[in-house]
Amino acid sequence: MMNRGRRNTEATERLAAKRAREDQAPRLSAEVPKLATLALEVREFMAAVPVAEPGHVRRVVVESAPALFEMPCGDPRCKDGGHDVTREIIRALERGEARFEGDDACRGGIGTANCTRVMHYIGTATFK
Repeated sequence: MMNRGRRNTEATERLAAKRAREDQAPRLSAEVPKLATLALEVREFMAAVPVAEPGHVRRVVVESAPALFEMPCGDPRCKDGGHDVTREIIRALERGEARFEGDDACRGGIGTANCTRVMHYIGTATFK
């Protein structure tokens, strides 16, 4: 029972830290003023095999969104993992790319092993 409380506390602390980073980040509309819309399709793979969970599409509210693209690892057992693709996405948007994609390996761990999840994302943007 105590373990569950500690996990909830850790999750709450991670969420608070992420919100603080989002609050401190510049706004996406200021970083890429010509950006009108942005959608990110995200899917995870494990050792080059698609994970059973479905991917999802994240529609970004450009006017208010932070210029920060951090996503958690989809494996609930992963500790200190996740994906930060901020630089890659901002660079593609600054170049005016209407479609871009990339991969990012999780840097977390499961027990004593490295997490093997890889996130694949496809961005679709429109510009003013």
